[in-house]
Amino acid sequence: MADARLVGGIILILIIIGAAVLLLGGRGEEETTTTPVTTPTETTPEATTPTPTETKTETTPQPTTPTETVEMGVKPNTPEDTLVIAMDISDAVSMDPARAYEFTSVLVVNQIYDKLVDFELPDLTKVVPEVAESWEVMEDGKTWIFKIRKGITFANGDPLTADAVVFSLQRVLKLQQTASWVLSQFISSPDQISKVDDYTVKIVLDEPYAPSFFLATLTFTTSAIVNPNEVLAHEKEGDLGSEWLTDHGAGSGPFKLEKWVRDQEIVLVANENYWRGPPKLKKIILKHVPEPGNQLLLIKKGDVDIAWDLLIDQLLELEGVPGIKISRIPALFISYVGMNVKFEPFSNEKVREAVRYCIDYDAIINDILKGGAIRWQTVIPKGLLGALDEQPFTRDVEKAKQLLAEAGYPDGFEVEMLTPPTPPQIDIATLIQANLLECGIKVKIVQMTAAEMYEKYRKQGHQMILAAWGSDYPDPDNNAKAFGNYRVKQLAWRNVWYDDYAADLAEKAAKEFDPQKRDQMYKELAGYILHKGPYAVLYQQYNQVAHGEWVKGFIPDPSFFLVDFSKVYKEYS
Repeated sequence: MADARLVGGIILILIIIGAAVLLLGGRGEEETTTTPVTTPTETTPEATTPTPTETKTETTPQPTTPTETVEMGVKPNTPEDTLVIAMDISDAVSMDPARAYEFTSVLVVNQIYDKLVDFELPDLTKVVPEVAESWEVMEDGKTWIFKIRKGITFANGDPLTADAVVFSLQRVLKLQQTASWVLSQFISSPDQISKVDDYTVKIVLDEPYAPSFFLATLTFTTSAIVNPNEVLAHEKEGDLGSEWLTDHGAGSGPFKLEKWVRDQEIVLVANENYWRGPPKLKKIILKHVPEPGNQLLLIKKGDVDIAWDLLIDQLLELEGVPGIKISRIPALFISYVGMNVKFEPFSNEKVREAVRYCIDYDAIINDILKGGAIRWQTVIPKGLLGALDEQPFTRDVEKAKQLLAEAGYPDGFEVEMLTPPTPPQIDIATLIQANLLECGIKVKIVQMTAAEMYEKYRKQGHQMILAAWGSDYPDPDNNAKAFGNYRVKQLAWRNVWYDDYAADLAEKAAKEFDPQKRDQMYKELAGYILHKGPYAVLYQQYNQVAHGEWVKGFIPDPSFFLVDFSKVYKEYS
């Protein structure tokens, strides 16, 4: 779900290679072409892979290196009550929750607004209350009742009641902006959202869906609660205040939007009326620093607290620098090779299995990505319900050749593989090309821009493709539909894998109310796709962020919209 819009900025949740290979439109339905090339401390896949239940962030140890910066240590030059972040903010379009869909935009919106429910990072398995203190689903499986927490006020002092919740969610459906699909996939009409009393909201879904699925999507910033009084006071020609909300905030979150100067900075200030108590930080400054090299210089001088978009060499340079930490967390991004089943050799399951045995996964992770990913070969990311921790494929040339011979291709075949022209994609493609040649498969690498590549991919015009998929919300449905259900016309459809068993299972799992049964259904689907699907999953990406040791309480975001600065503070010794 991550290639639907062309973003000029850097992927929020990843330490990436550059803006040239970013998303191609709306995130909800497409893939990213970027891959984090980051540097953990361990080098083996076994060492870099947390246990299935482990979700804590990790930091690199601090060995000493003989540079002047290291000898003296990095000291902060920023105010203790102000968090200064160096990042590329050029992708931001609007701070209106109904419109925000870019990495920077949703990062900011998540600080300004509250939602009915949220996740408590790093745990992505359990939704927790926020504006809604409790909820229940009726016997019909479609009707939801949310009890709104009393005592919450917006930043201007107005009370947050059921009226605000109903207005905000209906507003999303009425405006029908790009991100509205996250809500409209469950709710066809604004009339299905109504007020029961001042602190009770009723939402009627089109069909019964798994509670964990629906709740997970409500954590996305599209469902943020806006102040209807402020919004309607700035309405123009029926836009429901959208133009005004582009540069202003009307939320109840821990921070307020003070100013946004395009391609310069975004400044947030603490909401002293925040219902959970004012945040420790009084100000957050997102400085527009598009060049990772400049971000590196700033973090080494202590002129910023966080460098958001560093490249592999820069992270290696910071490894071991006193005063600097690199925090990481497995991200909900999976890199894979797609094989078009209408290309004759790939219609044979044994050929696809042979390709999976040809690839040197360890070399990709350790040599190209420098350990900046975990070994993962199934389509639901580690950390989510239904994640299947099975890694059956290792490089085995003889087994691959045997499978090819059994499939009727003892001498291999020729195939084209699409890839963006940027590292690390081109490096990974070149390695896979060499791997497959040893198995008898001659790969011609075709480089094209991300926009061109995904246009071709959407039309089923490829033979092989090197791509990645980022989850839009922390629920397995997102990946299960994309990789398994051809009917939604995402990845399975693009690779012409019309498998009704997989499609039916993905649809049934989305509506299964029993969490344990749902977990097992997704594991079954992931295992089925692992061997029968048209993919070779290469790895799951890490999100790593470099920051000063004085920054406390910071947890990197495994998604692209859940980072929470209300828990962050700075501690100068």
